[in-house]
Amino acid sequence: MQKIIDRDFLAALVLFFIGAVSLAQEGDDLMNWVFPRLATYFILIVAAALAVRVFFATMLNREPDIISMSSEERIVSLDVFLFLLIALCYLLVMYGLGFWLSSFLMLSLASIYMTLDKTRKNIILAVVVPLGTCILAYIIFLHVFYVPLPKARWWEGFM
Repeated sequence: MQKIIDRDFLAALVLFFIGAVSLAQEGDDLMNWVFPRLATYFILIVAAALAVRVFFATMLNREPDIISMSSEERIVSLDVFLFLLIALCYLLVMYGLGFWLSSFLMLSLASIYMTLDKTRKNIILAVVVPLGTCILAYIIFLHVFYVPLPKARWWEGFM
């Protein structure tokens, strides 16, 4: 079994990275309204709390919660890596296909991939649930919270 790093310390590093990227992308346009800024500040606060927790645990000589990888967990890490690739593709095609179509495709692909028993019924369910989620999110984002979202650039006027 290979020992890697303390869980809280790793989580703090990842959250600090995400918060730093979010702060660096912050601008004055309408897309950076209250919710994205508050989410960024919340991520940074959680990262700081985790860092403080690791610091005090070290000062008090507590046993760190070390991440370890067994052979079974390496198989799971492949699933995490493939989901990361799906999410990365989502980010790359979002501005080309538009937010709603790319979100539907990403959610459907992830649901189908994560479905253990790939029967016809489960695959249909893995497509219908993301469709319903996108429709509900469309109503909430655009008609309740008025959140501007990326439009399709590859097909102007399509979505």
